[in-house]
Order: sequence, then C-alpha cells, then structure tokens
Amino acid sequence: MKKVLESAFIAFILMMSMSAAVAAAEAGFPLTAACASGEWKCTGDAYTLSQCENGEWKNTECMRDSGKLCENNACVDPWRYGSPEWPAPAQNKLDTPESLSNKAAYYEDISKRLHVSPKLKYMTTVYMPCKSVECAPGQTPPCKDCMETAIPEEIATWNDVERFGHHDNDGLFSALYLAAEAFRYGVTRDPQALEMIKLLLDGEVLRMRITGVPGLFTRSYSPPDFKASECPAEPKAYIHDLIEGNNQKVLIGDDGCARIYDGKKKEWQTTTHCVSKEFAGWCWTDNVSKDEYAGHMFALGAVAKLVDDPQAQAIAKDLIAQVAEHLIKNKMEVVDWDGRVTSYGRFHAATFGDYTGLNAAMGLDFIKIAAEVTKDHSIARWYDDCLLQKSGKRRCLNNILETPMPYTNHLVYNGIYVDADGCQMNYDNNAMHVLSMHNLIWFEHDPKLREIYQKSFDEDVFRKKGHPRALINQNNVFFDFVFASQKRLGPGSDGPALDAVSNGVAMLRQFPTRYHYENTQPPPEKSKPFCKSRHGEDLGEFARTPGERCPNNVSFWEDPYRLYSCSHNSRVIVAPTDFLLPYWMGRYYGFISEKE
Repeated sequence: MKKVLESAFIAFILMMSMSAAVAAAEAGFPLTAACASGEWKCTGDAYTLSQCENGEWKNTECMRDSGKLCENNACVDPWRYGSPEWPAPAQNKLDTPESLSNKAAYYEDISKRLHVSPKLKYMTTVYMPCKSVECAPGQTPPCKDCMETAIPEEIATWNDVERFGHHDNDGLFSALYLAAEAFRYGVTRDPQALEMIKLLLDGEVLRMRITGVPGLFTRSYSPPDFKASECPAEPKAYIHDLIEGNNQKVLIGDDGCARIYDGKKKEWQTTTHCVSKEFAGWCWTDNVSKDEYAGHMFALGAVAKLVDDPQAQAIAKDLIAQVAEHLIKNKMEVVDWDGRVTSYGRFHAATFGDYTGLNAAMGLDFIKIAAEVTKDHSIARWYDDCLLQKSGKRRCLNNILETPMPYTNHLVYNGIYVDADGCQMNYDNNAMHVLSMHNLIWFEHDPKLREIYQKSFDEDVFRKKGHPRALINQNNVFFDFVFASQKRLGPGSDGPALDAVSNGVAMLRQFPTRYHYENTQPPPEKSKPFCKSRHGEDLGEFARTPGERCPNNVSFWEDPYRLYSCSHNSRVIVAPTDFLLPYWMGRYYGFISEKE
C-alpha cells in the first residue's frame, strides 16, 4: 500500500510539473529553468520580463507592478514602447510664429502674475479696468473705452484686476490648471511649478473645508474684503429651493454657521450647519456637479502620480481619500451640506437620469485612484467587489434600480454618440468621460481590466467607427493626447497614435499668443449652418481649429462645430489652461520636444 501511495504521489508531482512547464511555454518562457547569465525574454503580451539570474529565470511583472511594458530587457512606459517617432505636422497659415515652448513660458508667467491670486488660490479668467479716453463732444467725463484695457496684460498683476471671473465650474477649470502644473513638474522638476501646485492645493483644501462636509467640494467660493471677488450683495442669491436644482450661494455667519435667505418671509435664516469660524464672511456655491469632481480627481490623481513632494502628496492623498469615503458612505452619490443629493452628483449605474457608461467610468476612476493612492483595503474591496463584482453578484447601493453586474459592462453606454450625425452631443459628457478614462487606464495595472478600458475608450469613444463626429475628428488637442498616451500598445496592437499626436501638435501651433478676444474669421466652409445642437444653436459641418475659434476657459469642453464669432476686447483675459494642460501632457508623454 505504501508503494502505491508513493507512486501516486510521484505521478502527481510529475503531472503538476508538466502543467507548469506547459503554462510557462505558453507564456513565452523556456521549458527548462536553466539559462545563461545575461539572457532575457519578454512574454508575448509584453507584460512580463524574465531575466536570467544564477542560472534561473526571474520574473518582473512590468504591468502589474508598475503599469509598464517589457521591451529590450527593461520595463518601459507604455507610451514609449517601440520608441515611436512622432511626425511633425505640416505648416499652416494659422500657425503663430512663436514656438510652443515660448507660448508656454508666456502663459505660465501670466498665470502666476495675473490669473491666480494668492488670496483666491485658484485660476480664473480676469477682467481688467477700462481704458480712459478723451471724451467726445457732449460726453461727461470720465470717459472709458471698455474694449481696451487700461493696463496691458504684459505688465498687469492680479492686484490690477477689476474683477475675477466666477463660474459655476470654477473648481473644475482651476483643477485642470493644477493638473497642467503637475505634468509640468513631472517634466521639469521646476520649483516654480511646485510653488504653484502648493498654492492651488491650498485652494483645493479650502474648497472642501468651507462646505463642512468631508469629500464635498464647492463649485466656487469668495473670501470677504476682496474687492475683485465679492460675495453677492442681493439676498436672492442665497434663496434655496425646496428641490435641489439651482446652484445657490451659502453665506457663513460670524458664528461659522451657514446662512440662507427666506424669499417668502424676506428674512435671513441661520442654519445648524456650522464650519470653522475662520470662514466668517465667506460665501460659497452649493449643488456641486460631477463636472467638478471629474476635474478635481483628474488633477489630484496627476499630483499623486507625478509630484514627489511629501507635502503635496499628503494633501492629494487626504483629499482623494475623503472623496472616496464620501462616495462609499453615500452609495456613490454626492450628498450636499443640507442632506440632499446634488442634482448631478450620482456616480453609479443605477439611474434613469444619466448614461450608465458615463457614470460607470467616473465611479471606477475615482475609486480606483483612491484605492491605489491610499492603499486602503476597504476602498479596494469596493472597487473589486461592488463595482467589478469580482466575488460574485452583490448589491452594494441599496437602490431599487440596481442590477448587480460589473461596471465594465456599462462602458459602451456612455451617451456620447446619441444620434447619427453627432449634432446632439453633450460636450460636458464628452470631456468628463475623456478625463475619467485617462486616469482609469493610467492607474489600472491589471492587464485584463486595462485592455477592457483601452478597448472601450478606443472603439466606443475616440475612434468610433463610421461616425462623422468621432472624437478623433474634432481638432481637440486634449482628446488627441489622452488617446495617444493611454492607447493600447505592444504586441497585437495597431501601433502608436501617430495621426492623433500630429493633429494635436498642429492645434497647439495655432493657439494664439495672447488669450483675449480678437476678431475671428473662419473660412466659409466652416461658417455654413449644417444642423442644430441640443440647445437649438446652428452648427457647422466641420470642426474649427484653435485659430478659428474664440477663446474659452477650457475650449476642449465646448462644441468645436459652433457657428459664432467674437470681436476685439483686450480687457477680458481668458485663463490659458486649454493650452497649458495639453502642452505639458505632450511634453511629459514625449509627443513634444523641449525645443518645439
């Protein structure tokens, strides 16, 4: 009996060894452990590097360990696989004479000097004082020309600003500039970039602390006694509707408690929601949206990835953790200071009010970033077991509409291509989805999941087959560079996105050297009405380029087919984020050289 058992055990060991050998061979490794010093091998999918050490093969999981690919006996950044040579675009008559690096240097200077006040701690468009002019006969002095600035932008500072522009998406647009500075620091290690990152991070902290709810950002805020950015004087700005829907102001009283205005009783009310008394006299805007969170998490993720300063790392980690904990606690919904779910604050797929794929991408992105940055096992379990259902069907939301399934199944239903000609596109959704997919792919190192995300972004979004307004055709440099940086490369892929990078660089070349309103004259073929937008506006058939468009806070957030024009006004100096973000991303990913 003993001999029979011994024989069976030996047979079992041999069988297991043969299975392991077959598996190794299928993975691209030799059937024998013996090897010569200096030998190396990549698996067929380029995810694993095998190197010979002391006669035995040792494996390095390039993708799982660090999000890289195996090439030439090393783990390399995926976007550098194959050492792609990015083609230079052809010259265009709309190209500016300045180099991209010169434009970037000017816009970085004007951002620090003019657009980012150390009192506000966030990036905004600014409105300069009107120029004084000689009065015409019959006019009463003083006379002003409000199409011209009294102080040229080349010498103006934030102290000269008449008014800092406020927008319901202040947080979003400023966060995108924070992301730009994170990529800038990733390229240059410039101390000035780090200084700006820390200032903007201070603003991110204020943007959450002033709400008094961990994980809840405000859309915008204003400190007291700051003439260029005052809280509204009219009480109606502080009236709160019974149903969440309007973005209303909240005033912080001297006791630190939130004050709102009762429009029927015509009187102020002090609520029981209180924050630190240091915010007395401040006001902020509630009902934050998913647009805001898309920008904040994109930026904080970039800081976590690229900025090796301990203080910046700690702040980014803390804010990311607070967002994730808020979403998990509230079943993937943003709950406002007054206990109501914000109008556009749902990040789960159990909803009739949004596209499930759009929500799924953002939910996956935010929780994945938090799991990686914080190393918190409870957050990682939510990602794995609730969003991806890795442990089997599980209801996590307590939502009557919840159908347990992996969120990867929803990605195709992103809501970007809602009609055949693309005229009904929602460009808020487009931009949010691109932001989500960049960081989701960037942070995901599981090869199978990463390929699912990459395939969806490629086929369902950027290169939507047969669609006239696929994102690849929109002359959007940010979209171009996100796709090129996160596209699947390596064995079995169709190679680097050469055309997208070339088009993106061409768009940056056309970007104006001064970002205030000027006369625009698009060519006739781009000025003919072709269809109507979802807002009833006339749209053209062809996407305009930066040289044919009016300036905007972030132009990649708007419809490039819009038929509109603008006239000269040097007083309104627009925040140059939409140049700086793709420029520094292009530098970081190697699409643009330092001398370009």
